[in-house]
Amino acid sequence: MVRPESALRRLMRETGKLLQAYGFEGAEPTWARAGEGGVATVGRTRVTRAWTAGQHELSFGLTLDVTPTGWWEFRNWRETREGKPPIPIEQAAGPGLITDFGIPARLWSLRVDSTQQGQHARQADIDAIRAELPKRVHTCARAALRLAEPGRYLEELLARPDPGIGTREAIVVLLADHGPGPQLDDAIEHLRAGYAHRDAPAYAEEVILAYVNSRVALV
Repeated sequence: MVRPESALRRLMRETGKLLQAYGFEGAEPTWARAGEGGVATVGRTRVTRAWTAGQHELSFGLTLDVTPTGWWEFRNWRETREGKPPIPIEQAAGPGLITDFGIPARLWSLRVDSTQQGQHARQADIDAIRAELPKRVHTCARAALRLAEPGRYLEELLARPDPGIGTREAIVVLLADHGPGPQLDDAIEHLRAGYAHRDAPAYAEEVILAYVNSRVALV
């Protein structure tokens, strides 16, 4: 018998081994795979603890994210501009705009077995999570890798009917990789309109457009 915290660590080690089959590397709580289109990330959610009916319960799940290569390059350009060291591709993060991967939310719970001494986790909970883990890892890994394919993240953003300012920024940044053209010009106009509507600081617009100009000049 093991305590919930120890059971969680063992389950996360199993998660890491399952993710290795998809090319993910790292250690709890985050595993990443860098490719041509971006960085796919699968990780453990924040662990929550609660007392339910007088019993200790530990809950957690798996989460996923994708950072397009173009966004990572923009972040590094901005970091260099501010005198900061570049971010390794494996540690790339953002823009965090796509959170709905079509995967139903799933949280697992490890409860203390009240019939045993020593605050041990219920073996039935451990077995149930272990049985579901491969399918859940497969689903999360495949979804993240699919969105990390070249151009896929941008396609998803362009398909949004009413993009917010963060989405408009990312669209402009990612379109800059494709060089100048009507689509980029239109995206910049939408971004400027968004800044004007929100009365956003001029510095934000200056940074985005300075990057676009530097990027387009290289294409």
